[in-house]
Amino acid sequence: MLNAVGCLVLGAWVVVQWLREREADLQADRLRAGLAEARALADAEATRRAALERDIAVLKDAVGSTQRSAEESARGLAERDGEVGALRAELDTARSRLAEWEDAVRARDRRIRELESQLAEARKRLVEAVERLKTR
Repeated sequence: MLNAVGCLVLGAWVVVQWLREREADLQADRLRAGLAEARALADAEATRRAALERDIAVLKDAVGSTQRSAEESARGLAERDGEVGALRAELDTARSRLAEWEDAVRARDRRIRELESQLAEARKRLVEAVERLKTR
């Protein structure tokens, strides 16, 4: 009988060990599944990080290009401002010369009118002198 009890105890101990091993295998399977899920998530995050890094590099290039373009535009505007200033100075000079020419033309026109008036008086005197000579 002792043998039978020993066999039952040994059988019960084997069943308990088998149940513990089965539970450990189930827990290991769950841990493996969690590990696989974590690895898949890590791979997805690594892919996302790489994509974000590429996007950042593209944005940095775009910002650099935009800054260079803005600097070129600023230099172009500064050059244009200089050209506009020079053209305004030339325009002011031309306007002052035009005003001088207008003054000179007005003075010439006055002088011409004075001379025409003197010429008309001289003609009138000449005509009168000729008339006097004819009547003599």
